[in-house]
Amino acid sequence: MTIPVAPARPHTDAVVAAVAAIPMLVDRARQPAGSGWQATPGSSTFKRYAVVYPSSGVPDGNEAEPLEYLDYTAQINVFGATETQAEDAADAVRAALIGRRLTVTGRSTYRVQTQPGQRQTFRDDSVPVPVYMAVVEILFRSQPA
Repeated sequence: MTIPVAPARPHTDAVVAAVAAIPMLVDRARQPAGSGWQATPGSSTFKRYAVVYPSSGVPDGNEAEPLEYLDYTAQINVFGATETQAEDAADAVRAALIGRRLTVTGRSTYRVQTQPGQRQTFRDDSVPVPVYMAVVEILFRSQPA
């Protein structure tokens, strides 16, 4: 019996759920509603947020079951009004994910790890009032439960 390629979406659902439970506003590939500046940029409250950019995963296995595993990666960009807020948000995301086994229906997961070569926090000057972004890159493997 051949195991079908595991879908990536349930893996992304697990990442989004873990970040939302921090609590932190989070969405997939776009800014979540209600996040960022709450009124006039630069002179109002800024609600930190995360944007998950998921991968489609890479199947892996052996001769007998070449598609048994799914190696899943995601980039999570976190935003804050200050460098400190962005860095604290990234710390919260790492604490919610790294070393944990996420729940993916029908799959058994390995612990989440960070991707090597993490990028630094940087300032985005392309908007009228600059914001700061930190990047958390993760990976984990799953197999049929």
